[in-house]
Amino acid sequence: MSIDKHRVPQLRRTARPGSQRGDALRRGLLAAGALSSLSYVVATDGLAAARWEGYRRTEQMVSELFAVGPPGRDVLVPFTWLYTLLFTAFGVGVWISARSNRALRIGGGLLIGYGLWNIMGGLYPLTLGDEASVPMHIVATNVQLALMVAAMCFVAVGFHGRMRVYSFVSLAVSAVMGMVAFMAAPGPNLVLGIGERISIWAFLLWVAVLAVVLWKRPAVVSTERA
Repeated sequence: MSIDKHRVPQLRRTARPGSQRGDALRRGLLAAGALSSLSYVVATDGLAAARWEGYRRTEQMVSELFAVGPPGRDVLVPFTWLYTLLFTAFGVGVWISARSNRALRIGGGLLIGYGLWNIMGGLYPLTLGDEASVPMHIVATNVQLALMVAAMCFVAVGFHGRMRVYSFVSLAVSAVMGMVAFMAAPGPNLVLGIGERISIWAFLLWVAVLAVVLWKRPAVVSTERA
């Protein structure tokens, strides 16, 4: 008995409408990560720095722009809330994208924590000329740095190949340049200004790259008979 190959039921992969909507939401959340990185640079070294006459981007810290006292703070206060919203949404997007990848899911949770912790940074800002504001600001900053380092490590473990290598390289660059800038403080000097920006931008670029990599992942599909 022969079999007509044209009549053999074929399997095809189709995305359910619910899956399509869910994937659109996931990609939108991931896009918020890239937008958060772009908006950070625009708001700090773009808008806020431009409002501070005499501010030297290559020699002064970015954190000075967020301090109480500089003229650009009126721009960065509302931006802090926007950045918190965008970055937290990005963390949720990473969490959803992780699926059964435990390390990546933990990384997503830590990114959510990092995003929400921006609120604490806003509650304990530096005040120029007030040494009493320094201790709590350092505590808030160190907790956020710990969340950042842990998130990058878990995300790196959740990948194989180039993304894993890139994640660890980004973490190393951010950490090393951050320490270099810390040792060059209080400044102003080139090592401080440029070093801190390399540290920050390495992380911001990593966020954008991670968003793109996960955004390109296909939607969850189901297998149906034709």
